[in-house]
Amino acid sequence: MLKIIEERQQIIINHLKIVQFARIQDLIELVKYSEATVKRDLIELEKKGLVRRTRGGAMIIDNQKIDLPYLMKIINFNEQDNKHKLAEKAKDLINDDMVIFIDSSTTTLHLIKMLAKFEGLQIITNGVLTASLLSEFTDAHINILGGTVIKKRNTINGSKAFNDALTYYADISFVSCRGFDFKEGATETTEGEALIKQAFRRNSKHLVLLVTDEKFNNKYIHKSLSLQDVDTIITDYKLTQDSINLLQKNNIKWIL
Repeated sequence: MLKIIEERQQIIINHLKIVQFARIQDLIELVKYSEATVKRDLIELEKKGLVRRTRGGAMIIDNQKIDLPYLMKIINFNEQDNKHKLAEKAKDLINDDMVIFIDSSTTTLHLIKMLAKFEGLQIITNGVLTASLLSEFTDAHINILGGTVIKKRNTINGSKAFNDALTYYADISFVSCRGFDFKEGATETTEGEALIKQAFRRNSKHLVLLVTDEKFNNKYIHKSLSLQDVDTIITDYKLTQDSINLLQKNNIKWIL
């Protein structure tokens, strides 16, 4: 039942991201549910900060900066071919017996099944679902950070998680971001998530940032990583010569 509700709300969000505003009647026709059901969905989406209800309809809140609840993001997990391709490339940076930091992003979730082929891995993550899937599909030794579980995010962050992360040392970190800008680096919508990326950077030899095309040239309130913090970028974004020169200047390897 919960999955049906999430899928219906995802359809509404996707539609509003395109049209910006829709009447209640339009949404009723879109999802084929009653007016009462659609209104309940809009109330829930408004509570999550994704839409604003108006007289007779609803509008999206800042199309570029909404952060969808985690479970809504993974409804279409198997269709995220771009993220899967980035994970395929990231896999080539892994060897047996490594200690690895993996963040809670949906991008790095695509790495999990690929890790089954490796032996002796030790993995530290702040992702609740990430840790669960790692234990299901790999033989790795898994540690999950202690701290606050963020509502509707399946992630653990905050000061306690930050300090916990600093008690580990890793060979390599795999992280994603909410937005990436060649001037400001990687940014997040929450301070807690930004802090986790900073802890991973501080205590790992090599940091790999996986960034899909749509995240480029977007900047959010909390800076997680400067350009100088990144060792390797894996992306499907078409880099310009200017951006390549900037990566070279900062000794960043890029994998396309």
